[in-house]
Amino acid sequence: MKKINVEVLVPDNFKFLARDMDGKMFAFENKPNLATDIACDTWDVKEGKLIQLTNPVFLSEEGITHAGVNSELGDWRDSLMELNDENVA
Repeated sequence: MKKINVEVLVPDNFKFLARDMDGKMFAFENKPNLATDIACDTWDVKEGKLIQLTNPVFLSEEGITHAGVNSELGDWRDSLMELNDENVA
């Protein structure tokens, strides 16, 4: 398995970036939340738009399920980051 960095462009009104359980990356206009009332595998968006930036990460060729994405990339629930001057090129 190889970890790579990919550059994408999003409109300025998208202020947050996060990965969900199966490795898809999303940009959000408003800060999303984790649903606490149900078991979830993605971010809860109450208002604002979102853009799916990448497809799910399929690791099945290596015998790793979607749960293996967390071992490669870290816990998806910790992936939320604000898009600001410090972390945007």
